[in-house]
Amino acid sequence: MQPQQFLDLVQCAFFESSTQRSSAEQVLLKYKDECPDEFMIYCASAFSNRGIQNRIRVACSTLVKRLVGLIHPPSNQIIWLACSLQTKSDVKLKFMKQLIDPENEIRRSAANTISEISAIELPRQEWPDLIERLTTNSKHTDILIKVSAIMTLGYICEALKTHQSSGISEKDSKVILMGICVGMDLNEQTLEIRLTAIKALQDSLYFMNDMFKYQEIFSFVKNLIFKNAVCNIQEIKHRALQCLIDFVKQLFTFLPVFINELFQTTQASFENQGEISIAAIEIWNTICAEMKEEITQNGNQKTPESNAVDCCVQFFKQNYEGFLLPFMRNLLLDSGDVDDEYQGLSVPDSSCKGLAFIIEFAGVNTYDLVKNFIQNTITQQQWEYRKASVMAFGALAEVQTKEIEMLIKTALSSLFTCLVDQHYKVKKATAQTLSRVAENYPQCFHEHDQANQMLATLLDQLNNKISIVQHLIWVFVYLTEQLQQFSMSIFSREKSKILQHLASTSVRADIKNSEIALIDTAFMAILNIIYSVTDTKLCNDYLIQFFQQIQLLESGSQVPVEIKFHLEMGLMSAMHGCVVRLDDSTTPESVFESIMKTLSNVDSRVKNDYFYVLSGIAYAFKKKLSKYSSQLIAELNKPLSEPDDMDSFKTALFCLADIARAMEEEFVPYMNILKYFFGLIQNPNFNRELKLQVYNAIADIILGLKEKSFQFLGDLKEILKLGFAASMDLTKSQQNVDQDYAERLKETMTSFYTCILHAYCEPNVPNFDLRDTVDWFIIFCTEMCSLKLKPTIEYVRLTLCCIFDCSHFFQTVPETKIRLKDFITSDFVIELIRKMSQFNDKDYQECVSFAKQLLNDVYGFQLKLY
Repeated sequence: MQPQQFLDLVQCAFFESSTQRSSAEQVLLKYKDECPDEFMIYCASAFSNRGIQNRIRVACSTLVKRLVGLIHPPSNQIIWLACSLQTKSDVKLKFMKQLIDPENEIRRSAANTISEISAIELPRQEWPDLIERLTTNSKHTDILIKVSAIMTLGYICEALKTHQSSGISEKDSKVILMGICVGMDLNEQTLEIRLTAIKALQDSLYFMNDMFKYQEIFSFVKNLIFKNAVCNIQEIKHRALQCLIDFVKQLFTFLPVFINELFQTTQASFENQGEISIAAIEIWNTICAEMKEEITQNGNQKTPESNAVDCCVQFFKQNYEGFLLPFMRNLLLDSGDVDDEYQGLSVPDSSCKGLAFIIEFAGVNTYDLVKNFIQNTITQQQWEYRKASVMAFGALAEVQTKEIEMLIKTALSSLFTCLVDQHYKVKKATAQTLSRVAENYPQCFHEHDQANQMLATLLDQLNNKISIVQHLIWVFVYLTEQLQQFSMSIFSREKSKILQHLASTSVRADIKNSEIALIDTAFMAILNIIYSVTDTKLCNDYLIQFFQQIQLLESGSQVPVEIKFHLEMGLMSAMHGCVVRLDDSTTPESVFESIMKTLSNVDSRVKNDYFYVLSGIAYAFKKKLSKYSSQLIAELNKPLSEPDDMDSFKTALFCLADIARAMEEEFVPYMNILKYFFGLIQNPNFNRELKLQVYNAIADIILGLKEKSFQFLGDLKEILKLGFAASMDLTKSQQNVDQDYAERLKETMTSFYTCILHAYCEPNVPNFDLRDTVDWFIIFCTEMCSLKLKPTIEYVRLTLCCIFDCSHFFQTVPETKIRLKDFITSDFVIELIRKMSQFNDKDYQECVSFAKQLLNDVYGFQLKLY
């Protein structure tokens, strides 16, 4: 390929119409695999050529950034490592030279791509002079060189974080940190350098925790950020406050040391400063979010994190007025005009979130202050006050206590008066608050003495503006989740009426593409209603209504394409919810035939949802299904033969497995598809995430076929051994991504082996064909379920159950029985049982009880748990 031809392809791939773009992308990807060196050189040469358009130069840089880490199929390593040393050296040199390009977008693009390459090379101890060169340049007198160096250091840290790689030694970390801090010095007169340095520090914090254990470094960096956060230059102040959001997250355990100083630094920015106020408030919102996560994860354990939580709680209890008063005053602000309202955070939204956090952590002492604010503003003539009152009510509703529940029950009817307020923004804020109340206090709706009027108002307000209805739909989602618990509630008694209103709302003609989420949310509530129904006749009626609605959509052309797509997805999910509650006796044959005919002709974009419904049909209509088996499996063959489309492949795979389980022995004519699945498992280039799903599908198929599939036992044993070996190898990998995959693979293989046992073994019937697999499994689970690896308690249960199945099925195979006795009574298995006994969950306790009985009755072993 000639250089100009390459540039023409880049032009097409990035800037032409979709048809041309797709074709050019395919050619470039093929060329990248066939000639990686030439591909990289062409990209780097074009990027460094100032005679080429900037957008083409940036596109070439972007190609390098995106592709260096992708797998190169011929060599089975990443593209960058497949290139020659000379190519890599030339590419790096060209990109480094562009760090002083006069165009800012070129410098930024160069820094981005250099950072991506460094994320590959630095962990491999390659490019050893990069950090030193950049930190030296961060002190350069030339502003351009200084800005580019600091920016690149930040991007390198960000790239290493994205790749979950340490990559930087402690020495280099210190050099980078000091190089960045030079640009944050208060005496630095160049605004761009200060802003770039603060952003670079923010990007580097992920790696700097070890640095901050040194008091001198911690104090120096902290003071530098704080001084920038009170700077008179608004851009610097804003950037520094944004940096502090990440700073408090990464250094949460350090908070006891500087929380007072942080409050003094940020308090003055809580009000009247727009995006600066948002940043200041979000610092504290981040702290509170970290506190909640720590409490959830570690409970009452004493750790540095729990000490930080205790310190923050005390601080909030002592200083809550310093937060609540400015936050509540902020609720009086207007977020802007409705048509151009900022889609991210506004000062009132951020303040409302912060208000909820402070109420939660400062506790009961805050309630009167907030309640008084609500009472003093809810009836005010100015709409801003009523809106603020409703938002404060919403903040209270985020916190779950008995005292707040009583407040909500008392005030909920007053809140409904705001839902019919004359002002749009009061209505919208009320709808948002009602959704919070419904989520956290659904009983306040279900048990309220005015619930009938509330339901009538909610249903009536579904005719309001879409931006209001979007929130009201969530009210119904949360309330319908509780229908079985509140069976006498008006919301339960009128669920069919609610369903009809939700269905009508989902097909409103004024829904725009940007508001499509409303359709998906409406069907969430509809599904909740379906799941609460036990009457099969009602389920059948719903099924027919949804099916008829799909017929209408397919026969008409007025509905916009995207709207139709989401409606059909929702209707398919609703049909699935109905069919799994029915059986062959509930739906007439003629109706079933119409349903099958209509579903097979739906828009190709909802084929995955169609397969999902088929899974439900396989579960419910086992007798009726056989007539359509050839047609269905023919439809599934296409997505199953195209695993590159992962979503379609997985959905078709699940559907096939469900059909096979439903058909049982009638699936025999189609069971040769197992050979195709064995090939996928044995193919080293096949997507390993999909292999997990293929194992699960094979397990389902053989469980349905049982002895009819015995001819495949040799292949099954081969992929069993392959999966066991892969799990053990990947566990030893130094890569986090491999270790995470090994965790999922070991669970899959343990379940897979359990299914093989249940498919081909019978109690008291000697099985010599599988006895060798017992030894494989013992080796596998001894290594993979070792308590040293800290397995999840659920995996411990899964492993023990499989061990007990082995004992159950191989009692009549003498040598295997002896081997199992030695294993089951070994310290390894006993420790697993003892570990499980520490958990009170019913399933875990039943497993322990079964283990004790098995050990006693079969092996004469008295288990002592402590």
